[in-house]
Amino acid sequence: MSVEPAGPGPSGPWWRTLARALRTLATADDRRGDAVTAVLTFLLGWLLIEVGLVDIVRWGGRLDDLDPEPWWRVALLAVGCMLILVKRANPMLALAGGLVVTLVDLAWGGTLAVVLVLWDLLYGAALWSGPRARAWLWGTALTVSVVGAVAAGEAARDVRYFVYTGLQLGAVLLVPMWWADNVRQKTELAELERARADEAARAAELERERAADLATIAELDRHEAVQAERAAMARDLHDVIASHLSTIAIHSGAALAVPPDDAAGARRDRAALEQVRASSVASLAEMRAMIELLRADAPRDPLAAPGRLDRLGALVDDARAAGADVTVEDPDRVTTTPLPAATGQALHRIAQEALTNARKHAPGAAVVVRLARHDLPEPRRSEVVLEVRSGARGGALPDGALPDGALPAGALSAGTGMLTMRERAEGVGGTFGGGPAPGGGWLVRAVVPTDAVAALEPDHTEEAV
Repeated sequence: MSVEPAGPGPSGPWWRTLARALRTLATADDRRGDAVTAVLTFLLGWLLIEVGLVDIVRWGGRLDDLDPEPWWRVALLAVGCMLILVKRANPMLALAGGLVVTLVDLAWGGTLAVVLVLWDLLYGAALWSGPRARAWLWGTALTVSVVGAVAAGEAARDVRYFVYTGLQLGAVLLVPMWWADNVRQKTELAELERARADEAARAAELERERAADLATIAELDRHEAVQAERAAMARDLHDVIASHLSTIAIHSGAALAVPPDDAAGARRDRAALEQVRASSVASLAEMRAMIELLRADAPRDPLAAPGRLDRLGALVDDARAAGADVTVEDPDRVTTTPLPAATGQALHRIAQEALTNARKHAPGAAVVVRLARHDLPEPRRSEVVLEVRSGARGGALPDGALPDGALPAGALSAGTGMLTMRERAEGVGGTFGGGPAPGGGWLVRAVVPTDAVAALEPDHTEEAV
């Protein structure tokens, strides 16, 4: 059977808590710390008075006859400690009061307890007063130390008294002020470093915000350019589909106007229906190739006639008029070959953008535009190859001289022009690439199928719808 103690011992939790609280108060840099300093100074000074460390100065004459009661000295110490409580708010006023207390104490013979009070008040005045007050304080302390040392040496006619008195006055008057100046300088340096760190952090934050804003602006610019190009393609699609629908309306109206029992009318009806079907299939094919590029929120700009590949000559003339040296190579006469409207528009737009980029990025350089048509092994399938090369040496590349590696995918990120050309080609089922050419200069290459309409067989029309 064991008996629990009635309460925690000296090393219990309450003792550690009390020790932490006292340590916090002793190191606090505010009025709480001043109160702790005043209390500790009073207790230490009282102890020094009780052990008899008094009458440290001998004046000679009547002043030596003054021998106040110990409680008078304790009361004078208490007055000095009360001045410690106001040294932070009024450092020079507290020091003036401390000097009065010190003079009274010296008249009674002096005590080490009041010297401790004077040290603390000098430290506070040098630490918290203004620049002019500190300069005056240093000048006065130096003057008193030098004059006192000289006076002591002259009075005793001994250099040892001069040195001894100078060291004592310096220790009492100059050391606390030097300590305070050292603390203040380190504090100011620390505050300056914190301010610089804050400024650097703010500058870094502003730079991050600026980079984010620039990235947002660039993204908005790219988005706007892509949306504008898609709106133009939507207008082109509008014109193409409108023409096919007009053909359907005309032929269907003519078929309905002929009496149904007339043999010639029946033949015309069949021909009209075949034309209606062909126009319908063509509309569906072109709609399927470009419908994903439509924008519901595109601005309502005036409609313009869509460009076709047979108008490539006008683009070349415009480029030449702007100072470009443009050469067109069309051995397969692709520009005069009938092509689906969507295919012709895509090639026209790609050629237009490529010539514009050549004039913009390589003004005055030779530009070669090459068109070729390749028949594929599958029946009724072929493709058109468009190459535009700027700054070329030795003319256009021969067939097969452009490996896939010559057109790195990373080159497509050079700007929105490359992106829109790729969307043009892929929108009609083709491919696109652009980048530095093997022989120098810049090359863009689009491969577009020409059988977008023929690929829709009659039995797939319902599925396409």
